[in-house]
Order: sequence, then C-alpha cells, then structure tokens
Amino acid sequence: MENISVLQNLHTVFNHPYPHICIEDALPDSVYDELEDTFPEELVTSTQPHDNGICYRYKANPALVDKVIPQIWQDFFEYHTSKEYFLQCINAFEPHIEKRYPDLLEKLYAGTVAIRDVDKDGDYVTDCQFVVHEPVDQTGTSRTPHIDNPVEIYAGLLYMRKPGDESAGGNFTIHECTGEIVQVNKTQGRQVDDNLHTPIKQVPYKRNTFCMFLNVLGSVHSVTPRINPEHRRHSINIIGEFNGTGKMWKVKEIKS
Repeated sequence: MENISVLQNLHTVFNHPYPHICIEDALPDSVYDELEDTFPEELVTSTQPHDNGICYRYKANPALVDKVIPQIWQDFFEYHTSKEYFLQCINAFEPHIEKRYPDLLEKLYAGTVAIRDVDKDGDYVTDCQFVVHEPVDQTGTSRTPHIDNPVEIYAGLLYMRKPGDESAGGNFTIHECTGEIVQVNKTQGRQVDDNLHTPIKQVPYKRNTFCMFLNVLGSVHSVTPRINPEHRRHSINIIGEFNGTGKMWKVKEIKS
C-alpha cells in the first residue's frame, strides 16, 4: 500500500520549534482524487456533532467495518492504523525521540499496536478519523493555541479542501514557546497561556497537504479562523497514542 501512505513523499522532518512534517501533494493525484470523490460526507455528518455542534468525526472503529465506506477508504484507514504505519512515523521522528526520550525508542519499536476501541491489549493504539467542520463564522472555526493530550505520541492532519472553496483561513499554525509551560487548562482543550508562545509558521489549508508533529511538551499549535466560508472543511486525523499510563509529558492540568 505504498501509494496510499501520506508519508510516501516525506523528505524533511523539521526540528524547529518542535519536530514536525509538512508535505504538499502527499498522495498521488489519482489516489487523492478517488478519495476526494468518495469522501462520505453524508455519513460523517449523520453522527453526533462535537464542539458545540460544528464538528463531526467518524473514527476507524466503526469505519473499518462499515460496508458503506468505499474500498479505497477502507484501505486508507487500515493502513494508517497499522503497525507498519505506526513504525513509519516512529522512524521519521527517531532522532528526535532518541534525543528527548532515550528510554522510549526501543519500546516503541518493540511494542504491540492496536486500533483504538477495537483491541484493548495493544501497548499503543492508533486511530484514523474523517473530520467535517461546518462552514460557520470566524469565532466558530478557529482553534486557540493549545497542546494535545499527553497520551498522544504523534498526530497528523490531511487537508481535503473542497473544490470551489475560496475562503481564507483554516491554516494549521505552529507556535514557538517563549516560556516554560507549567500548567494547561484542560477544560479549554489544554489551552496554553498567550504569554508563553508566539506563532512562527502556517501550513495553508490546501488540498492534499499533510502535516504531522511529535507531541512533545512545547508542541503548541492552533488553527486560524476561516473567513466567510461557504463550504464544509474536510480533513483526516491520523493519531498514535499510548494505551495505558504512558505519557509524552507531564504538567499540571487545571479545570476551570
């Protein structure tokens, strides 16, 4: 399934301000076009919405057993939740993991991998998700600067911008820490104090663009507001996590 991997055109892993990957034209045009043409928007938006009713997610479980899902998407989800892909991600970030977590690398390579909510016995779990955001105003579509759940090892995002979508915004933004993060607001999505970071790089919301990062403590990121959108925002989330008590970082998580 080499032609279906979002990492097949990976050439560079950026280190600053934290390990991340940005790939334009991640998939061959023929593969991407078929995925785009068969994106199951109606099925995804028939589920219970999140984030105050503006975001829909359809996870690998049940997508991998749903006969409505086209075969190319079944193949895509199967590969990007597999141990093969998990190890491909670990290999890409290997120097950065070895530097920051010298005792973790061998465990990541040797551990078992399972799909989230399918097999609870894996050392690590993976997920692949259809994501659809409604075309709401600026305040409803932005994601303030935050860090992800500490159980997450890596997170990737494949942009599937719809043809004809000419709205501005929706860009993935990478922030550089300017101070030490000692606590995050868990209630507000692990939001980080504005005094502790500054945005330095944006990955445009562009079709067939893939970005991914290693979930180190300083991996602050956000999404810029969409301006006057008329189309729903399509993307695919690809995630690898600890299954159990493992964490990539530990700071105080407050609730307010």
